[in-house]
Amino acid sequence: MVSGPRITLGDLPPPARAIATAVTDAVGAAQAGDAAAFEDAAGRLGLADPEHVRVLLGDAVRLLLEELHPDGLDGDDLRDVTARCARAAAPWFPGVRPGALVVVLAGALGVHPDTPPDGTRDDERAPEPDDPWSDVPLRLSPDDVARHAIVLLADLTGARGRPRRGYLEAAFTELARRETVEQP
Repeated sequence: MVSGPRITLGDLPPPARAIATAVTDAVGAAQAGDAAAFEDAAGRLGLADPEHVRVLLGDAVRLLLEELHPDGLDGDDLRDVTARCARAAAPWFPGVRPGALVVVLAGALGVHPDTPPDGTRDDERAPEPDDPWSDVPLRLSPDDVARHAIVLLADLTGARGRPRRGYLEAAFTELARRETVEQP
């Protein structure tokens, strides 16, 4: 949980405010099913530092998951979130991939599935029909991460029924706290 002074969106420097605006616009477009507005906002996110965008979106997704599942998440919960998001996004975002949603969810929860449990890289593996890892892309581009994280944020903020602003502010606060701690 975030401690210390909370950053508001108005406190952000212009580059961070541009990220917050793009995230807000993208989530709103995703909730409305507006593919053109979603792509415009996601494209603006592509202009920002991909690592900051990834961490910020991951923190926001994690915060929402923690609020929606205060007793913890299990595999069924994650499967439900993934399926719900993919179904909701498919009509307006044909590039949505459940496997990419899994990777984003795992990353938000601090699990980074760089390799499947058997230790082989994805380019060494022959696909198997019943292999649960067959749809999990182990390497995603920063744009794929951002787009799929936005789809998750749209779904989770809708399920939570609260404005996304507070989650963004908490994610920026957490990012600033981590950067302050990491500086010598």
